[in-house]
Amino acid sequence: MMMRVRNTNACAAISPIVRSFSERRAVLHGDVITKPLPARPDQFIEIYIAERYGVSHDGGQREASPEMVVVGPQSYRHTQLFLSGEIDVFTIRFQPGGFHALFGIDMSELVNEGAVASDIVGAASERLRGAVLGAVDFDARVAIAERWIHDRMADARPLDAVAHAAWVLSRAGGRLRIDALARRAGLGERQFTRRFATQVGLPPKLYARTIRFNAVLAAKEADPNALWTDLVHDAGYADQAHFIRDSHAFGGTTPARFFAEWSGA
Repeated sequence: MMMRVRNTNACAAISPIVRSFSERRAVLHGDVITKPLPARPDQFIEIYIAERYGVSHDGGQREASPEMVVVGPQSYRHTQLFLSGEIDVFTIRFQPGGFHALFGIDMSELVNEGAVASDIVGAASERLRGAVLGAVDFDARVAIAERWIHDRMADARPLDAVAHAAWVLSRAGGRLRIDALARRAGLGERQFTRRFATQVGLPPKLYARTIRFNAVLAAKEADPNALWTDLVHDAGYADQAHFIRDSHAFGGTTPARFFAEWSGA
């Protein structure tokens, strides 16, 4: 399978809320490809232009993903994807705290969830989906989504010090002390953790761990010959034992085995 992927950053006007847009396209010619998903910090909306992914949670029955789905952060290896037929998926990826600011959702309620978009966002999501389905190409889809986001920003909650701390932590690859971030936000660590989970979904320490774990996977995918020890060190792990622990917690198995399953799809 050759997956064609396009990515573009959000325009400056909506970049505090939305990080990027992407499109993934492939034709599988009758094959069914399975792909495990690790714990990850992302929050995004996906719109299926063609075949929907099959999704299995915690080894349960496979079901078709909603035609437009809101996906919250994942705290462990929760989901297995099944890809078949024609793949054409458009994704809106939010900044940490961005989805909460735009829609006022308690993101902790979306952890390990993939919800029908209209149940979360309302009827406006169907208008977005219809416009995206009718767009002629990726650039047109991005322009439609940017206008849709921008039209809603006037009613968005302001991004506060906690949202900024989440953004800083993400940009730093998860390599910052949480107590220091709490102090910079003017909050005690316990209050900071509660507000962080409401806005981002995961508590800050778990959020940071998922960022580091996914950074190692991405680096290994970019350079399969790189040594795990080097990648783990570059991602800010204290030692390889901590990374192996996270691999079992977030990928359900050893690093080598999970990477083979994950990257082979």
